[in-house]
Amino acid sequence: MAAILRIKEIMGQKGMSRKGLAESVGVSVTTISNICSETSYPTVELLPKLAKALDCDIRELFISTKGNSVTDSEVAEARELIGKGLNILKGKH
Repeated sequence: MAAILRIKEIMGQKGMSRKGLAESVGVSVTTISNICSETSYPTVELLPKLAKALDCDIRELFISTKGNSVTDSEVAEARELIGKGLNILKGKH
């Protein structure tokens, strides 16, 4: 399977350890290790926390699958869908 996340790369650029990132977002080091190796993926709730801890835009956490830049309308649509998903998870239909 092709890599889809850039979290490990961004951590290296920011000089952040797995332990430091885990502490910043409130998960275990094992969780961060699994995400870095892509044996598991972050939850919808964890993605904004990772972006904030890594001081980057949430889009930067992913490798583009289109080969083109992401448009502002695509970002807005993704934010809307993520918001709807979070509301469903919180029981706010």
